Amino acid sequence: MSRVAIAAIAVALLSTAAVPLAAKEKPPVFRETAAVKDKPGALALDPAKAYILLRSTDQTGLYLFKVPTAEDQATYDRLRADAFNEARQKFAKKLAGYEAGLKASRDNPRLSKPEKPVEPTNANFAFTPFALLTGVAIGPTNRFAKAGFSTYLQEVTPGTYRIYGPISVLPNGAMSGACYCMGSVRFDARPGEITDLGIVPAPKPQVRPDGDSSWPGAWDGQAPFADASTAMPLDPRLSAARTVRAAFRPVGKMPNLFGLQVSRLPEMAGVMRYDRDRIVDLTGK
Repeated sequence: MSRVAIAAIAVALLSTAAVPLAAKEKPPVFRETAAVKDKPGALALDPAKAYILLRSTDQTGLYLFKVPTAEDQATYDRLRADAFNEARQKFAKKLAGYEAGLKASRDNPRLSKPEKPVEPTNANFAFTPFALLTGVAIGPTNRFAKAGFSTYLQEVTPGTYRIYGPISVLPNGAMSGACYCMGSVRFDARPGEITDLGIVPAPKPQVRPDGDSSWPGAWDGQAPFADASTAMPLDPRLSAARTVRAAFRPVGKMPNLFGLQVSRLPEMAGVMRYDRDRIVDLTGK
């Protein structure tokens, strides 16, 4: 299966935020998200939702994952356990059929020997990773404002979000960009507030040393998430809203879920740096 097809399937999962469930059971929703449209007049925030603000020198994309709360994790673990038990029950039926078919093939040489089913274990059981249920794609389309630079405003479920990378999701489900699998940051998005991520420079192609799959991806030679307060002023429609600067914290490695280029977030002053492949926390918290 191609990477594009895999990405399209993943995006379909992200859009529904559902996992396999027993019949009649309503699937949990770990996060809700929507781009705030470009409309005239002051913005009325939903006090129960959080908002993420992003500005860029050009149209760009950014991908986030919601970090599970203790309640989220407990729900997810229960769903996985239920699905695993169901898989074990199905295996028991398949195994009984296999053993009956095996006996029949021994009694009658004309019958072919059946293929033994694979027993589900915790190691080989395939279940949708939690991160694939909580993705948030910001940009490159659906801009909140376009004058002079691109402004994106995304409504999300309040919580903690991890920046997965400068990734764009196209209308056909294809994905392009790089995952910050080798190191990134997280931030909190609180209800009734706009969390300002600052400026994300439009990404440009990078040249990596041969054999180094974790080379930091440059964002147009600029520091990631630079303060946008002077370079890119706040849209007047947001002037009445409570806007706070994102408080970034470093986070560790993560799987390459979409089969994209593997990279890592460039070092951020006062937030994080790298000691070879080790992430050093500079926040002092």
